[in-house]
Amino acid sequence: MKNNLLILIALFISSCSFLEMEPKDEISRDDYYKNDKQVYLALSGAYGSLRDIYDQDFSIWFNVGTDEMLYRRSLFNHELTKMSYNESDVDLNRIWTRSYRGVNRVNDLIQNLSERDTIENLSRADHDLMIGEGLTLRALYYFNLVRVWEHIPLRLDHFTDIDGNLDMLNLPNTPAPKVYNQIIEDLDKAITLLNDRPKEYGRVSKQIAHGLAARVYLTMAGARIQGGDIGRDVCLQKVIEHTNAVTEFGYHSLLPDYKEVFMNQIQGIRRDVEVMWEVDFTVTEGRDLGGRIGNFNGVQIQLTTGTMPFSIGHAYITPSMHKSTYGADDTRYEWNCANFSFNYRNDEFVVTNIGNELRWYPGKWRRLDRGRDHNGELDGTVETLENGVIIKDRTSINFPILRFSDILLMRAEASYLLYGAGGQATADIEAVRARANAGSLSQGLSDANQDFMKLIQEERKRELCFEGHRRFDLVRWGILEETMQEVSRNVRSNKDFRPDNEEHLAFPGERCEEKHVVFPIPTEELQLNYNIKQHPLW
Repeated sequence: MKNNLLILIALFISSCSFLEMEPKDEISRDDYYKNDKQVYLALSGAYGSLRDIYDQDFSIWFNVGTDEMLYRRSLFNHELTKMSYNESDVDLNRIWTRSYRGVNRVNDLIQNLSERDTIENLSRADHDLMIGEGLTLRALYYFNLVRVWEHIPLRLDHFTDIDGNLDMLNLPNTPAPKVYNQIIEDLDKAITLLNDRPKEYGRVSKQIAHGLAARVYLTMAGARIQGGDIGRDVCLQKVIEHTNAVTEFGYHSLLPDYKEVFMNQIQGIRRDVEVMWEVDFTVTEGRDLGGRIGNFNGVQIQLTTGTMPFSIGHAYITPSMHKSTYGADDTRYEWNCANFSFNYRNDEFVVTNIGNELRWYPGKWRRLDRGRDHNGELDGTVETLENGVIIKDRTSINFPILRFSDILLMRAEASYLLYGAGGQATADIEAVRARANAGSLSQGLSDANQDFMKLIQEERKRELCFEGHRRFDLVRWGILEETMQEVSRNVRSNKDFRPDNEEHLAFPGERCEEKHVVFPIPTEELQLNYNIKQHPLW
C-alpha cells in the first residue's frame, strides 16, 4: 500500500455512460468533492478499479489451475496457475497493488462524503446512496483480498501524506475473521442506503449487496473460517436470509436459455435480469477500455490482424469439464466446452476441429462461433459474435460478478447443510438444472453417487465454470488438494495424453499441497511494511 497524495478520478466524456468513464486525470484532494459532478467522477473512479482487477486476475488467472481450466503453456509464466508461485510472483504483486489501490479510492469516497453534510447540487438521497455504493465496493475489494491472502492489513480511512508517521503506512495483519466482520458491517450498512434497483446500469443495488453478503457468509461457513466469530450455522442461516431477499424482491430470474446469458455479454446487451452485476469492458472509437475476456480465456483464434477478433486461448479445459460431467441433453455442455479453434487463411476464418481431449478450450465467451444453417446444423461457415468496435487484443465482453443462478445455488447449499436434501435445496437445484435441460434430480444424484453435496459441487462447476468461483469454492469446501490431485490423474490417464506434449498439464495437481489454499504476501509489501508478517503456511 503506497503513499498516494492525489486521488485518481475519471475524465467525463459526455457521450459515454457511467460505465465507460476512464480513470485518467489526477486532481488534488483539497480541490475536490465540492459539487455533484466531482463526486460523480470520484465514484466512477472507485468503480473503475474493478476493471483493474477483473481484466485478467480475478476473472482468469485465479480460475486457471483448477478442475475447470489448466494453463496450456509449459514455459515459465503465470506461475500462480501452476502451483509453482512464491512471494516474488509478479502477478501476485500486481493483484495486491491494484486491489489496495481500489480500497484507497473507495475509502477516499466514503470518508469525504461522510465528512460533508451538504455538497453543491447533490441531493441527500444521492449522497447517502453513493456512501452505500462505496461500502459495497470496499466490501468486495476486501472480500477478494481476504480470500487470497487471509490475514491482511485492514485500512478504513484514505491514505494520504504520512508526514513521517510510518505507522499509518505500515499497518499490521488483521486476522481473517476480523476482516470478514468488517466486510459484513459494510454490507449491512450499505443495504440500508442503497436503492432496490441500480441508479444506472453497472452500479450496485440493495439486491446486489444482498447477493454479495450471501457469498461472504457462505465463505465464512467454510473450511478456512469455520463460522468465524458467529458460528457456521448462523452464517448459513444468513446465506438463506440474503438470498431470500433477492428472490422475494422479484426482479431477478434465470433467462430461458443458458447461452443467452453469455451472448448478451459478448454482444454488449446490458440486461441485468440474470447477470445482476458485471464489470464493463466496452471498447469505443478512440478509447480502449477493453478487457481480456474471450481472449485469454476463450476459443483460440490465430493469424488475425488489425480489427479482426483474436484469442490467444491461454487455457485448456480439464478432462472433468468434458461430456462425462454433463447429462446427455445438458445445453451447457456445448456452450462451455469447445473442441475446435479458428484460423484466418485465404481471407476467411476457418474452423479447426480438435480431437485431443486435453486441448479443448473454454467456450463461454467465444469471439467467433461455428455457423449453422436454417435447420441448426453446422454448415462449415464462421460467425463473428461481437457487436460494435472490434480490436484484436482486447474485447468488449463484460465479466459477471454476480448471477442469479449463483443466488439459487448458494441458497441450495446453505439449505442442504442446515436442513438436508429436499425442500428449498431440491427446488433450487432443480430450477438450475431445468433451465439447462440437464435431466431429473434423481439422474443428477445418480451421477453424483447419491451424494447431494457432490451434486451441488458439480452443479456449480457446470453452471458457473470460468466465472472466477471455482478455486475459492474448492478451498471453502476443504477439497482443493484432493481435487487437484484427481485432475492430474485424469490428465495422465486420458487416452490423448503424451508425456512430451501434455505433461505440464498434470503439474498443478501434483504440486498442490496444504499451503496452496492461500497465497503468500508479496515480497515488495514485506520489504516496505515492517509490521506485516507472512502467512504461517508460507
